Amino acid sequence: MIVIKIDFSLQPTSYINFSEKLPNNYLEQNKTNLLRVVVSSTLDPKETIHIYQPLLQYISKKTGLQSVLIQKRTNFEIKDLFNSKTVDIGIITASAYVLDQDQMDILAIPVINNDITFSSVIVSNKNNIRTFEDLKGKSIAFTDIASFSGYLIPLFYLKENNLDINYFSDHIFTFNSSDSIRALLDDMVDAAALNSKFFKTYIRENPEKTKNLHIVWQSPIRIGNPPIVARKNIDPVIEKKVKDALINMSNDPEGQKILKTLGYDRFSKPQPNLYLPIKIIIKKLEQ
Repeated sequence: MIVIKIDFSLQPTSYINFSEKLPNNYLEQNKTNLLRVVVSSTLDPKETIHIYQPLLQYISKKTGLQSVLIQKRTNFEIKDLFNSKTVDIGIITASAYVLDQDQMDILAIPVINNDITFSSVIVSNKNNIRTFEDLKGKSIAFTDIASFSGYLIPLFYLKENNLDINYFSDHIFTFNSSDSIRALLDDMVDAAALNSKFFKTYIRENPEKTKNLHIVWQSPIRIGNPPIVARKNIDPVIEKKVKDALINMSNDPEGQKILKTLGYDRFSKPQPNLYLPIKIIIKKLEQ
């Protein structure tokens, strides 16, 4: 059982973990030259390290601080780290920011394909599932109970249409977008709820495996891309150094290469209002 602060009157029925457990870096709390960066893992942990390490090295070079990577799987683990001031910077999900925005400031938001927002999609590889109505009585993979695209907005759509989670025959939580697709491709479920940008990237990079995948439903609500944040009360000099490094990356040839590997065009300045729909949806689901 997962005990959480937000009560959606629902607990996950299953949990699947395909990932290897990787040890966290142990931090020397008394060192002042460390920049402790937590990454919210929506990919395989090894893949996450491979993807984000160049960005952390770039930030270290620009700030003069030693960046230490910490990986966490769920939004609530991220929340605990920021509340305990165990981390300084977070590369996190949109929902993780909303759940704990009193403890965080947005430093920058990635712009992807000239778009600063994303939506939720439900995808399937079954020929008989083409619309949301076709999902009735079918099984579905969600990512995280606090994920906007991977759970909250599909649940909100059900509630707005006087339906509930029992619309599906079964549901599982994978806590990992890649694993949700894997569960679908391995016929463990009939559909999966995902971040629209993650889905587009995944099918582009895995054309043979995903040739039968198609979007069944897409949310009309869009929110800001997952932000990079700093904890409240961080040294303002450090905060400015990191923020400036991110915002100016697109003007630096080295930074441009790293942005390209991340699939980003550039980083945009903070726009907290882009995440307001998540807060509204959570409040409605709690009613």
